[in-house]
Amino acid sequence: MKITISVLAAVLLSQVCSSAGAEEPSAEPQWQTLQSSDGSTLTARHEAAGVVVGEAIYLIGGRRNRPVERYSMSSGQWENLGLAPLEMHHVQPVVLGTDILLMGAFTCCYPEEPTVAEIHVFDTLTDTWRVQGSLPADRLRGSAAAVVHQGRVYLLGGNTRGHSGGAVAWFDEYDPVTGIWRQLPDAPNARDHFSAVMIGNELVAAAGRQTALPNPADNPVKAVDIYDFDTGLWRSVSAIPTVRSGAVAVAHGSDVIVAGGEINTSDVALNVVEAYDVGADQWRSLSPMITGRHGSGGGVIGNQLFMLSGAVRIGGSREASDAETLSLPDIATEIEPQEPDTGEPDPFEPVAPEHPDNGDGDGDGDGDGDGDGDGDGDGDGGLTSASGSRGGASGPLLLLTLLLLANRRSRQMRSWTQSRMPSRMPSRM
Repeated sequence: MKITISVLAAVLLSQVCSSAGAEEPSAEPQWQTLQSSDGSTLTARHEAAGVVVGEAIYLIGGRRNRPVERYSMSSGQWENLGLAPLEMHHVQPVVLGTDILLMGAFTCCYPEEPTVAEIHVFDTLTDTWRVQGSLPADRLRGSAAAVVHQGRVYLLGGNTRGHSGGAVAWFDEYDPVTGIWRQLPDAPNARDHFSAVMIGNELVAAAGRQTALPNPADNPVKAVDIYDFDTGLWRSVSAIPTVRSGAVAVAHGSDVIVAGGEINTSDVALNVVEAYDVGADQWRSLSPMITGRHGSGGGVIGNQLFMLSGAVRIGGSREASDAETLSLPDIATEIEPQEPDTGEPDPFEPVAPEHPDNGDGDGDGDGDGDGDGDGDGDGDGGLTSASGSRGGASGPLLLLTLLLLANRRSRQMRSWTQSRMPSRMPSRM
């Protein structure tokens, strides 16, 4: 029996390995051009922004007052929702409930664009605009980043003089209920032309620059700054591998994903996409976009990353009228810790049931209980069923699993039997 099982196991193992070896390795997801279901398209623009509300992404802002446009995941269509009250660009919108708030924006014309002092709110239920307060007069700036944390809006960085200089490290809190502003500690680095994201209780600021003439795309900020809302402290972490400004930054699980952007050393916009794992303090590269772009809108719905419009060359020339998407991996969930493997065989101790009608409860080694080392329990030394996540060739793997389990059970039975025999057997007469 032992030889038969071993031989069959070896044969089946060879089949499984051959089958697994024949499979092509799973390729990293690639960007895909977004095609609407009815042929509708977005309006080309740059220095715009994207923001997700529910199952829709809104493309908002941009130079020369472009319309607000909404792409719905359910319909797969673009919808034009009309113009904003004024031209607003270089802004990162935030969402409170069903409202989109725009603060820290520029308006009008290069190179010394004035700041929009008012907070403009777009109601996604009525598709209407209203004004809700304003920035403090002594903290006015555009090209700032904004995030929401525990119902309050946090405005970071920006520039007081458009593209003529004046990058700041200011950090402010806005309470939308009371309308009160509060100054917080400055970030370690001044920056503009960037986005910030929230990962847990931490704000992460990556990419951007300190804009000034005559070459606005000079002076990129390589440092990555993180503000911890629990401690109220800033820290700088691993620098971004590819410095750039005008990129889109989004959060996905514990990752900050930075896509696109521009730099003075390239005439064309960048298609580079990089992800920073906050917990591991490590950067990695993702698949490059089909089209390099900066000043784009972006956002994540579920596991789908969207990049919308933007300029394809440095500065503002050649605005893109397309969008592309990238499938992101599932967000990892916390896994229950497993008992350490001591390398010892699982104990096998048959116990007579107290009640004959106990059936096949757990831990009794009689059929399908858990942790009993038999055919389908959950303590079977790490083997999975053919439909489990480790199964590569369902038929051979299932048979191999059953044979190995049967072999182990046979060995456990022999070990148990020998342990109960006298240490010295009487010699035969």
